[in-house]
Amino acid sequence: MKYIVSYKINLPTFTFKKTLEFYQLCQAVSSNIYLVANGQTCEVKDLPRFISFLLVLNYRDVLIVIEGKEAPFDRKHINYFLNNKKKCFPA
Repeated sequence: MKYIVSYKINLPTFTFKKTLEFYQLCQAVSSNIYLVANGQTCEVKDLPRFISFLLVLNYRDVLIVIEGKEAPFDRKHINYFLNNKKKCFPA
């Protein structure tokens, strides 16, 4: 059974390195990750599109949508990454 988990986050201003780490994390989890802001949706799947989406954000309040069988578990990984400064990849 697929789950859909969504919640608002205040996306911190990422350095380029942190942006790449977040992208890698989204690729490593088994769920599909979407960011919604400014009336636009970006699936964190294509790196150039993801970076362009982040560059044009007017607000840092972003809705994150996680879709997949492991969505609740993947949410924990993403929250840990966003709340901590060190790198975090799922085991």
